[in-house]
Amino acid sequence: MPPQIYRFQPNEPQPRIYSDAMNSTLGFQRVYVVYSASDPSSLENFKSIAVLLDIDARYIEQTSIERANTLQRQHAYLANPVEIAELDTHARIYAHMARHDIQSALIIRSSVDMELDIKLRMASALGDIPDPYDMLFVGRHYAEPTEPQVQEMMTFLRQTNSSDPSAQMQRVWAKREFASRKTRVYLSSFPSGISAYAIGRQMARRLHHRLRVRMTFDKHDLDFILADVAMVGLSVAYSMSPSPIAAYTTRHVSDNQLLTRSALHVMSLRQDDPAMLSPYKDWASMWT
Repeated sequence: MPPQIYRFQPNEPQPRIYSDAMNSTLGFQRVYVVYSASDPSSLENFKSIAVLLDIDARYIEQTSIERANTLQRQHAYLANPVEIAELDTHARIYAHMARHDIQSALIIRSSVDMELDIKLRMASALGDIPDPYDMLFVGRHYAEPTEPQVQEMMTFLRQTNSSDPSAQMQRVWAKREFASRKTRVYLSSFPSGISAYAIGRQMARRLHHRLRVRMTFDKHDLDFILADVAMVGLSVAYSMSPSPIAAYTTRHVSDNQLLTRSALHVMSLRQDDPAMLSPYKDWASMWT
């Protein structure tokens, strides 16, 4: 008989989970940065961003594949070792939050870049977000159907995908306007490809108690699980649009995303200009 799934109560009372977004933790009590020992360049890049933008972060080494293999054997986890490594890492963060009564935290993968004015963007988002909420998705690789202006922009890109000079000029201006749109938050539907997300105390406690149990009967990765609890109404989750944190790696350049004013580019720590990139991975073919 499969274990009973605990039904989260997303509307239970909880304290406001942010403070001043202009502070060194971007409006949250703690910033955790997850890094891989096999990718030291991403960690060094993030540390450079942290110095430039005055971000105070706690660095968490991701669980090794060797350790993940051991956990898979010991607990009969269903995900593959790479996914178990990430799940275990975030489970350790949730446990730390629960033990130390951390009210809110922003969890970021080290393989990212961010907007120079991220603090202003966070202040705008956190000032508008309703109460209560459990998660705020700050960096995503893919667009969401409920995201403001996304459906309209997708339709426009498809309709103007031609060599006609007039259409091409319309595309240039439309893309600039879309990239520089005002920061908004919206109720998230199914966020995908999460590179940065904020989590409140109550949600962290729930995941601390339930995530490892779920890993014994669910083979999905962390991205899917976080999106799933948002989609089915087991948590109140919001997303930021546009995302002020974007994926960046020198290993798979096709994974990189648009930023209007990149912190790494300003410091000459990346050669490509992310202002020319697609905002989402699944838009790459349409955005050109």
